[in-house]
Amino acid sequence: MRRSTSNLVILLVAATAGSAPSMAEEKMVVDMAKMTCGELNKLGFQDFAGVTMWLSGYYNASIRNTIVDLDEFARAAKTVKDFCMSSPRATVMSAAERALAIQLPK
Repeated sequence: MRRSTSNLVILLVAATAGSAPSMAEEKMVVDMAKMTCGELNKLGFQDFAGVTMWLSGYYNASIRNTIVDLDEFARAAKTVKDFCMSSPRATVMSAAERALAIQLPK
């Protein structure tokens, strides 16, 4: 594993582990088909990471891809976030399709 990739993994694990107790207090349930870019833009790092990881898994499962390139994942997440900044009323799923030129399963 490259050093930058391992640092990203460590950062994601630390961010998740460090806030586990607060998650029990603040349960967040999201209907991904309805979540808007405006809502995504208001999320903190941990919730944003969770949403983008879910999107990645949802898409990659549909194309039977089991490989995770964390550098590519980070670029794709930034691309979606940038798109969402200019289109707050779009759904996150449609933003991902347009920004990444992909087709999510229906």
